[in-house]
Amino acid sequence: MKNVLTITLCSILTLANVLLPTPAAATEIKAHQPSKKVAMLISGHGNSDPDLTYDLEELVQSYLIFHHNNVKVDIVTPKGGAVLVKPNKDDLAHVTDFKTKTTGLDKLANTLSAEQAGENDYDALFIVGGDGAVFDLPFDASTQQWITTFAKSNTPIAAVCHGPAALVNIKLDDGTYYVANKYVNSFTYVEDSAFKKEHLDKYPMIVQTELEARGAHFIANNPMLPFVARDGNLITAQNPTSVAKAAEALLIAMGITPAARIAFKDEATMELIAMARSMGVAQLDIAMTKNPERYDIMYLALYGLYAYKLADTAPDKAITLQLMEKIGEYFKHPQYATHMINTYLEMGDQQQAKHHFENAKQQFTDFTLPVSLAEKLGI
Repeated sequence: MKNVLTITLCSILTLANVLLPTPAAATEIKAHQPSKKVAMLISGHGNSDPDLTYDLEELVQSYLIFHHNNVKVDIVTPKGGAVLVKPNKDDLAHVTDFKTKTTGLDKLANTLSAEQAGENDYDALFIVGGDGAVFDLPFDASTQQWITTFAKSNTPIAAVCHGPAALVNIKLDDGTYYVANKYVNSFTYVEDSAFKKEHLDKYPMIVQTELEARGAHFIANNPMLPFVARDGNLITAQNPTSVAKAAEALLIAMGITPAARIAFKDEATMELIAMARSMGVAQLDIAMTKNPERYDIMYLALYGLYAYKLADTAPDKAITLQLMEKIGEYFKHPQYATHMINTYLEMGDQQQAKHHFENAKQQFTDFTLPVSLAEKLGI
């Protein structure tokens, strides 16, 4: 029996040596593979309305991931030409890298039109979000015609945040909507209502609503938390902190193993919150003790300021409140303390509200509450 087993193993190993290349050969094959090429579609609407444009940071993070994985990139807008480049994120290291260490700025100064891009071959399409995406991408005829070629050929497509707006009207040869019966997501209705109030009345569509109207199966995470859906060659991501993972998922759909990288700070922070929600707030203590430099304290604070009002069930609110308390241990600020006091007052928990008030007086010199809150607290 031992001899039979030995012969069998030897046979398998011999066959493996014949069928599989040696490590050196594998490296040589990879080195001679042609570089893949991605088209990145962004809105050009910001040229006429600077408040409603593409999301530069979403573009930057995904562009850098493609760049570091040796993927060629064309940047495309519906009409082509130069687009607005905002300076408001120039303090971020990855935005500076994009502007100084790649040719990204040159491409933004001379984007291809959808019509021009239609003359090229691409291995995948990546649709960037931002408010502008809902204004021009779903309605420009050339853009829609070009996107349809990807859908009909089953070429990998990723669309992030508001980017899936570009897909809602795309139809296949049989007349069905491309997104019908697919699991997809986007910036959610709840997130739009919470964070886009000042622009929402201008929007020609709410992306989640339109996706669902076309028969898509909409799936999502809690508001503000990362989520990437994949259904075949369609990849969709919920919000800005999901974008980098969506870019890597697109690489995988293209047959590329993403290179190792350090997560962007906003990405890492919201992933930490998602982990703490599912595995307990101790996860936040562990991470902030071991590697505090990996995380963005302002994103922690942002979650603490907004998440409770967006929670819609009692268990969800309980978990969120625990996280808010824990975040307050790392983000010490009078505004956050006031927010905690107000939250407990709205819950009717006078004792906890007073507890936070006393703590705030000890932490912050001359701490005072707005008159309305002081009256509710009875001080």
